[in-house]
Formats: sequence, structure tokens, C-alpha cells
Amino acid sequence: MSEKLPYGTNLPDDSTAAEASAVPSETIAIVTGGARGIGRYLSEAFAHAGYHVVITATSADRAEAAAAEIIGSTGGAVTGFGLTADDAASVAELKNSVRGLETETGRSLQVLVNNAGRIESTEGPLWEAEPESIKGVVDANVLGVALMVNAFAPVLIAGAEATGRPSRIIDLNSGSGAQGTPAYAVYSASKASLFRIADSVVHFGHDLGLRIFEMAPGVVETSMTKSMPVHDFRGEGDWTSPQQVTDLALALSSGTLDAFTGRYVRAGADTEESLLAEAAAGFTEPTRRLVLG
Repeated sequence: MSEKLPYGTNLPDDSTAAEASAVPSETIAIVTGGARGIGRYLSEAFAHAGYHVVITATSADRAEAAAAEIIGSTGGAVTGFGLTADDAASVAELKNSVRGLETETGRSLQVLVNNAGRIESTEGPLWEAEPESIKGVVDANVLGVALMVNAFAPVLIAGAEATGRPSRIIDLNSGSGAQGTPAYAVYSASKASLFRIADSVVHFGHDLGLRIFEMAPGVVETSMTKSMPVHDFRGEGDWTSPQQVTDLALALSSGTLDAFTGRYVRAGADTEESLLAEAAAGFTEPTRRLVLG
């Protein structure tokens, strides 16, 4: 008879400040959906910091064109690949390409940024949303992330073992996942689901060198957010700046904030300095997690 599995995840309780352990010049970082929007800002920042950045887009041509533009603007190392994140065969093809890039460059994949995502095409009651739009949100935001973790966690673990440094996953989460936005029910549900995926990654991957963070980017002015009526009230100064997002993502990737593995942080509200102070003060297991009951 198999042992009864426990509910819940026991997170590591070490909240002491960690030293930066990442070595960008030896590291590959994947940014899904890295050709535009927040993903583009992240791709440029990681390239400028010295990582070899793999950016993906649903069109290989668009990914390659964006990679060339980022190389031109940053002088960094960037490679673009096509990806349909909710298709297992496409994810497997990307995995093979990245393994080849590891061999070619001598770098290890140690950062995965699950940025690509979608939101409902309508705002309001769930029963007024288009069924295909609902499916698209779940496919991109839940299945896509699950397939990427499924395929790339073993590669990230291998990188951690080879280098002796933890590998890190950053999920682009949302305040809608942490607190809910009734007008975007499926989007909110999809982002809440990422907390549960993160729980499992911590539970099974922490001792193997995996760290994972749920990072909300705040509300960055992009074509997607500008199209959402819920943000119509925003004017200049009401948006999260791209630099606030990229600074926090780079800090999470560096290792200084590893105490927050499995937990939620938000650009525009949190900084590396404020989070280090919070960790130094100590926090309980439920802190910055999605816990009910």
C-alpha cells in the first residue's frame, strides 16, 4: 500500500540574505513571448546583463527578427525560436534546440522566464466571454507553463548540478492571481494556478537546485493592457515602469532573493532592497503564498 501523500508544501524556512550566485556570462536564459511587450523588455535586460537570451514567439520569423534587433541594441547574445507553448511537440523541439545551444556555447540553461500569456478578449461575466477565448487563456497560461516546466526542469536541474549554482524559474503572475479580478475570471484562475505549480516545483525541486518565483509585473503600458477597459482610467504615472519589472526579474535571477522561492513578489511595489529587508525580518510559511483555510 502506497504512503498517503500530504497536502500542502513545506517551504524552506531559511530567510537569510543570499549572495548573488548567477554567472550571466555562463548562462542561457529563456524568455517565452520575448519578442514584444513585457517579454521584450525582459529579453533586452537579460541580454544587456550578459546572459545568452533565448526568446520565443509563435512565429519563428518574428522571434529571429526580434533577436536581431536586440543584438543590435544591446550587443548581447540572443537567439530566437518559434514556439507554441501549449503544444508538447513544439516544446520538445525547443528543448532540443536549447540543448544544442548549450553544446555550441558552453553555457548552461539556468533561467526560465514563463512570460507568454493571454487574457480574455472580453471584460465582464464569465458567461459573456467567447468560449475560444476562454480556451486560449487556459492553454497559454496554464498548459503552456506546465509543459515548459515539464520539459525544462530536468535541463535546469542538470545545469544546477553541473555548475553548483541553483537554477531559477520566474513565472509572470498577476495581482489577478493573488487577489482576483472578477471581470477577467479565467485569466485570474489561470494565474492562481501558477501558485500550485510553484508549490510542486519547490516540493520536488528545491533540494535538486531549483528555485521558482511568482512575479507580478504590476501594470506595464503595453498593447495588451491598453486594450483592457479596466485600465482606461490610467494616465501618465499610473503605470509600472519597464525598469521596475526588469530590475526585479534580474534580482530574482541573481540569487539574492532565493528566500522567496515559491512566493509572490510584485514589481512597482517590491524592490530587491525592500525584499531583502523583509526576508531579514523573517516571515512565516504562508507569507506571500496563495493559502486558503
